[in-house]
Amino acid sequence: MQLLLNSQDLENEVDWLPDWLAERGLVRAERRARALRGALRALVRANNGVPLDDEAVATVNAAARRVSLQVDSTGSVTVATDGDALDRVVAIALGAMLDGSWGRLKACRNCRWSFYDKSPNRSGTWCSMQLCGNRKKTRAYRKRRSAAR
Repeated sequence: MQLLLNSQDLENEVDWLPDWLAERGLVRAERRARALRGALRALVRANNGVPLDDEAVATVNAAARRVSLQVDSTGSVTVATDGDALDRVVAIALGAMLDGSWGRLKACRNCRWSFYDKSPNRSGTWCSMQLCGNRKKTRAYRKRRSAAR
């Protein structure tokens, strides 16, 4: 799922979605993929506290109709699909929502790249400490230093 979400580098304006689709034999599904990617990104950004728009919810709900929920003998619910790679992405997202791990998928506040927050208290805000975290801390340091002069 993160590969689909991160198939567009918003910071450098590079889009790898056509390649992602070609690798999965879905060249004709570009319009559906773009809509789904945008909607899932909006849902991920909502994990950061960004308000969610109704269009994103409607797009994900429409895609969710292509997958099914199954309950096993223990009462566990799983999400299943016989569809294409986009349907499997939706199934993974719905499964994460059911198992509680969805809230850990976030969007970096600097570059908007999707990442899985592994911090114990779910407080991660950057995709990478080496990239965006370092940039943010360097900017803050320079600001403090220039204010002290």
